[in-house]
Amino acid sequence: MHRWAHPILVVFLLATGLFSGVGRTASACEVPAPVKTIDPPGFYDDASGYARAVQPMRGFIAKLNKSAENGDWSCAVDLLHGWASADALMGPISGYQGYYERSWAGTDFAMVILRMPSAVRTANADKFTVIDPWLQRIAIATRDANAINHLHNNLVYWAGLNLVAIGTVTNQPQLVDSGLIRAREGIHDIGPNGALAREVKRGNRALHYHTFALLPLVFTAELVQRRNIDLYRENDHAIARLANLVIEAVRNPASFAKITPIKQDLFPWTFQDELAWMEPYYARTRDPRFPALIAPRRPFNEWRLGGDVSAQWGAPLPSSN
Repeated sequence: MHRWAHPILVVFLLATGLFSGVGRTASACEVPAPVKTIDPPGFYDDASGYARAVQPMRGFIAKLNKSAENGDWSCAVDLLHGWASADALMGPISGYQGYYERSWAGTDFAMVILRMPSAVRTANADKFTVIDPWLQRIAIATRDANAINHLHNNLVYWAGLNLVAIGTVTNQPQLVDSGLIRAREGIHDIGPNGALAREVKRGNRALHYHTFALLPLVFTAELVQRRNIDLYRENDHAIARLANLVIEAVRNPASFAKITPIKQDLFPWTFQDELAWMEPYYARTRDPRFPALIAPRRPFNEWRLGGDVSAQWGAPLPSSN
């Protein structure tokens, strides 16, 4: 195990199936038993209980994302159809963490479909008559989740991406509009120095949550470009200010002291896969600062965004020769 591993990381790896090799070997496309309800304890409340509770859902997502990465679209459709037929994840939630998990899962499902060749969807139109309404139910549940809406922080921005992604793949403009409201809340909250006041309040995790908040804002901005909506321009190019703040911190973590004097504690994945926003952002801007940051980290693999983000969103980097 890497020398930086610690209990929370081990819990995370177990939860995502990385220790068990979920999705790593070629096999018949068996659909895992649907998880009817996702209702884990909070991530910070009970780490081991959280890992056990989310493992079946994360295992399914790992298999779905791996199928997409391998171009095994028949399997990807079967996986989605199997869980859609069972109305998976739509059972009652008694806590709060489940609302976040379901939102992230629905986002991932939609992002997988977004990278799916249109011919696959056409050939499986009958299965999508089951998949699409299920995704819409997930999106509506996310839209109406008070456990998310009252927070006005990064989780609202993630809910916005959920709504935009699902609204895009199911052609439901009203879901996209609901997602835009949430994304614009985040963009409006970005201050002149690029900081998000609510995330600064996270103390020693403030930098982590600035990075985590940037992910859904960038991907939402990318998805609505096809509707001729330029979120990058809004609030005087606010996303760029937040991106610059994070870029500076990646290059020099001490730079974040200008935002908060509290020493920052990052997860190992904060400056790895949660920098996946760099792929579409670099592809759009060709910012010369990015190649040196992207190259050693590729491929970016974010379970909430369809798996291998580099393969779907990345642009060629300049040759080092």
